[in-house]
Amino acid sequence: MNFTSYNPATGQQTGTFASLSDNELETRIDASRQAAEQWRQSSFADRSALLNQLASLLSSKRHQLALCMSREMGKLHSEALVEVDRCALECAYFAAHGQAMLPLARSLTTFEPMGTVLLLTSWRFPLWQVFRMLAPTLMAGNSVLLKLAENLPQCAQQIEQLLQEAGAPGGLVSSLLISKPTVATLIADPRVKALAFSGNKKDASQVAAMAGQCLKKVVLELDEIELQIILDDADLDQAVDAALRSRFRNAGQLGHASRGFIVTPAIADDFVGRMAARLAEIRPGDPEDLESSLGPLATAQLRQDLHRQVTAALAAGARAVLGCELPAGQGWYYPASLLDHVGPEMAIFRQQLSGPLACVVRVPGVEQITGLCNSLGQGGTASIWTRDLTQGERLARSLSVSACFVNAEPYKGRGHTQTFGPAPEGRFNIKEFCYMKSLVLSV
Repeated sequence: MNFTSYNPATGQQTGTFASLSDNELETRIDASRQAAEQWRQSSFADRSALLNQLASLLSSKRHQLALCMSREMGKLHSEALVEVDRCALECAYFAAHGQAMLPLARSLTTFEPMGTVLLLTSWRFPLWQVFRMLAPTLMAGNSVLLKLAENLPQCAQQIEQLLQEAGAPGGLVSSLLISKPTVATLIADPRVKALAFSGNKKDASQVAAMAGQCLKKVVLELDEIELQIILDDADLDQAVDAALRSRFRNAGQLGHASRGFIVTPAIADDFVGRMAARLAEIRPGDPEDLESSLGPLATAQLRQDLHRQVTAALAAGARAVLGCELPAGQGWYYPASLLDHVGPEMAIFRQQLSGPLACVVRVPGVEQITGLCNSLGQGGTASIWTRDLTQGERLARSLSVSACFVNAEPYKGRGHTQTFGPAPEGRFNIKEFCYMKSLVLSV
């Protein structure tokens, strides 16, 4: 099997990379096991030095790494730069604070590294979804086997090269170009002690099942719904701004992007009109051009899937307000699009949506909103926009979501830019891939 890299802005192939042979994979797994045994004995000072060096390299190579993401995933260069900066900040944070999180000196309970950890990440944030887990996992004393999405072979190579330049011991972090069936074999390998996965729930259930059969710890970071609820008395300027940030960052390719905008009747037409006017200002273009405000989708399949969902919704009675057509020309672009009168039963509202499309669902009142939102299942987040805080709180308490915000956004004002989440206080737990050891010291 070969891995092929494409530039989403042109649709052109930019490289082909051979998958690892069985012997090459065996060599890397064993090197990771040996590195884990040595790295667990390393001092916190050595681990901190590696992470600080990584932070420095990420900062000095920020444009190079951002261009790699733009050219392989289609991310706007401005968004990619922020992603690189966030990764550098994460490395520096755990370099500075990691030791205090894992006390060793004559503690009754210590936290020991598990060994080799397998990280399985999605394509949405090629660097961030790696480094938010990589930094604390290395600081805890583990080695890492890294499997990025199949459309990101060049980003995978850049990450591996970054670790080498930072002076990481051989085998400490290895990037694997392997097929999905080989991943299953890797999960079962006794040298792999734990794994982390980020992505959709269907794939997560398969990964969790394989890990469970081997009684291995697995950490799942799952795609979740995000709902925007705009009531009749909402501040529309505030609500529209939030709606645009929620749906159109990263070309709408977010695991937590707003699934739809639930709007009550009195304000619906005004909301749709303001959204359409703002969306018409969005400028699709080359992600490397800083004047572009909308890049292409990451793969041709994503664009096909999005347009198939749009076509089905239109056939079922939804109305196209803006966009909703496949553009001519090269690349995997899709225009900033707006669908109105989307039915709550339509697949485009109930299924995960990746792409620059806003769906407006008109719901008669608060009671119907509660029933609709709760029918989507538990978890996720919701933002409610209303000037009546009592009504907003009452509705928030009735929704079966994990977090609810009244006149606020889940990822705004948490100490970093809004290109992607999570908030700094939501950092990956440095103890996730440690086991607890009790110490009894007798004199």
